[in-house]
Amino acid sequence: MNGTYAHGDASWLAAAAVSKGQPVKFTGSTDANGLPTVTPCDATTDTPIGVALTDCAANEKVAVGILGNFGGTILVLSGGAVAVGANVSPTGTAVDSGIVIGTALDAASGSGELINVAHRAPITLS
Repeated sequence: MNGTYAHGDASWLAAAAVSKGQPVKFTGSTDANGLPTVTPCDATTDTPIGVALTDCAANEKVAVGILGNFGGTILVLSGGAVAVGANVSPTGTAVDSGIVIGTALDAASGSGELINVAHRAPITLS
């Protein structure tokens, strides 16, 4: 570990291109400094570490807001229609069960919209 993440954000090497607002997960690999690498979540069953705060290309550092630790709300890229108050999944969709990263504070009419989410460390609803 390289110190602490006092403000709830970190920068990790992205193994694939990442868009601002995409939840990201650890890949299981490390960079040249021994730090974990991240990639976008592509399934509602993925367990994310955080949400990308910026866009980046593959093999670049991406700023990540750590779920449950980052100050304030976090912008999440919607993966479909989301209503205010909905549970938000690791793919930015509204779910009633499975892994949840927070509660939507804004609505999205479809995919690709940045919405404010009151985030938390991922939990599983049954």
